[in-house]
Parts: sequence; structure tokens; C-alpha cells
Amino acid sequence: MKVLAAALLMAISGHAVAQTAEDRLFEALDSGKQLVAEGILVRGGVNLDARNAGRETPLHVAIEKGYRELVELMLKARAPLTARTLNGEPPLHFAALHSDTFFVDLLLMAKADPNARNNDGESALQWAVMSGHALTAKHLLEGGADPKAMDLMGNTMLHAAADGGQVDMASAFLSLGVNPRQRNRAGKRAIDVARELKDPAIVQLLERFEKD
Repeated sequence: MKVLAAALLMAISGHAVAQTAEDRLFEALDSGKQLVAEGILVRGGVNLDARNAGRETPLHVAIEKGYRELVELMLKARAPLTARTLNGEPPLHFAALHSDTFFVDLLLMAKADPNARNNDGESALQWAVMSGHALTAKHLLEGGADPKAMDLMGNTMLHAAADGGQVDMASAFLSLGVNPRQRNRAGKRAIDVARELKDPAIVQLLERFEKD
């Protein structure tokens, strides 16, 4: 019995020793312990290009959880801005999911690519539009995002705005020259998406282009 207990204790101790700084950082992030994560980062020796099961870096996770101070620390420590998840999203895509522009502004200031695409051809701008975050989309556009970008399914920003019921953003993209007659690979225009979703405001906005 004593031998078994000693062996178990050694195994537990070995696991504790084997846990890396990166493991501890991801554990703190996943547990919502921002201050613990900051302490691990400040002590140094952390590989910020480490990945979790979804191929997310600590920067991806910190942005997703909205940890402002931690993200600032990571950027000062040169966390990679081009690291991609399993589906090819760099950290800027995760920043675009916030209505608050703090993370988008911070990453753009750090020279993140505003036109990077994921494996589906979606840009951070498209994610912001689909999420209904107009101010975030505006800041991405001001940071150089292409309003005429299309994903691999042929969806334009007008398709994204129609899908999200965002009439003001649809109007803005029209003014930026996005083609309202553009069909995606399913043969649908933005107005077709709006009609399917029964969105009268966007339908009315786009109807005039059917008469030309």
C-alpha cells in the first residue's frame, strides 16, 4: 500500500513539474483568472505562439474573453498577429466580434492585416458586419479593410448586412461602391437574402437597383 501511494505521489508530482508556462497560461485563461494569467506572462518565458486544441493562441483567447490589460501585455510581448486558428482566423477576427472597438483599434495600431481572410474567405470586416457591430466595422474600414471583399461563397458585404438585418450598414456599403446586383455562388443577391428574411427596410433600400 505504501509503495502504491508513493508511486501515485510521484506521478502527480511529475505531472505538476511537466506542466509548462503555456499550459498554466491557457488554464488561467480558461478558468477566467485574468490576474493569474497576467502574473504568468509578466514572469516571462512564455511562448505566445503556443496553441490550444482549436489552434488558438493565448492572444486569441484573451481577446475572446475581453481581457484588455492582458491583451495589451501580450502585444507588448510581441504576441503573433498572424497566428491562425484551425479555420484560419487571426486574432483580428476575434476582435471583430466585439461591439467595443478597443481590441480592433489595438490590433490595427499594432499593424494587424485588416484584409486577412480565414479558410472560408471571410475577413474581419465581414465578421463585424454579420455580428451587427457597425462601429467596429467602421473602424476596420478606416484601418484599411476592403469593403468590396467577397468570401469563397461569393457573399459581399451587402449580403452580410442583409443577412444580419443591418440597413444602415447596407446603405454605407452601397455608398462605398459594393455592387447590389452581385450574386453569390447560390445565385442570390443581397436583396434576395433580405426577402428571404422578410426585412422590408433592406428590401426597400435595394429595390431601386432592380429597375435599372
